[in-house]
Amino acid sequence: METEYETRPREAIARILRAEPRFFSAAELCARLDESGTPVSRATVYRTLERLAAKGEAALRLNDRGEATFMSCDNGHHHHAICRSCGRVEDVACGALDSFVDRLRSLHGFQLDDHSLEFHGKCRSCV
Repeated sequence: METEYETRPREAIARILRAEPRFFSAAELCARLDESGTPVSRATVYRTLERLAAKGEAALRLNDRGEATFMSCDNGHHHHAICRSCGRVEDVACGALDSFVDRLRSLHGFQLDDHSLEFHGKCRSCV
């Protein structure tokens, strides 16, 4: 079993992700790390983000430009409402969608492996 050590760069990346409820690109994280006096190579940022996503501690999504972005995510399966103005992300639990998944299974015999759903618009602060 591989032992994973928490390094200063990993801790700094995780801290930035937890501080704001939004998706960050690797370039944004590198800039934030530089500003905070903890410069980290882009390769280390990518490896850390991939590791966090694999452990279920970060959500991955492609932005409108096809760029991989990540946010802290540790509360089980859920969906997101994303503000197009400020980038704020709200977690959305949706019982109706759970019912739909159950119906898909019972009516069509379709077993989902995974799914994701995003709602886009403006948050309360930006309306």
